[in-house]
Amino acid sequence: MPDTSCVLRRLLFAAIAITTLAAVVGFTAEPRPLLPGDRVGTMLFVRGTVATADLKLFDICDPIHRIGLDPYRADRYRRFVRSCAPVPQVKRLFVGHGVFAAPRAINRVWHPAAYTAWFDRRRIRLRAFGTSDRPLYFFPPAGGKTVTLREWRVMVVNATPGAHTLRYRTTDASGTTDATWNFAVRRS
Repeated sequence: MPDTSCVLRRLLFAAIAITTLAAVVGFTAEPRPLLPGDRVGTMLFVRGTVATADLKLFDICDPIHRIGLDPYRADRYRRFVRSCAPVPQVKRLFVGHGVFAAPRAINRVWHPAAYTAWFDRRRIRLRAFGTSDRPLYFFPPAGGKTVTLREWRVMVVNATPGAHTLRYRTTDASGTTDATWNFAVRRS
């Protein structure tokens, strides 16, 4: 029969090990991605479109990436970080980003790519928000031609005053574009 103190020491050691493991896993696990209807503090994330927004973030922050690929970089990775002008506090702030192409080419451009996004370092489950298309007439970055803009339908309701970060990463045949917009919502 085993010594009682030895059994108790083993049980205590096992309990400490399990507690430590649970604490480490619990504190290092990334929270689940944001879905429509989720809240971060007082901010609510919902499906929306430009037509239902009070303001589009990209009316204030430049959404266009003008720097081309460096053909000598093997990794084909483009990183952009932009600081934006102050954003007025509104009820519904549209933060969906996307790509533009000729109307007949938008599906060929959109579907092969992989998209990920984060708001204030919380991942957004983009597919749950869905997409919408809208025409951009005489669009200067497309040489003045009419294009279709397909964008993610991500809207923030009651964005809190203060600093925020929006990040979108797109990977397609040409490489990866990782774009971050730093902006501050100013109190009304």
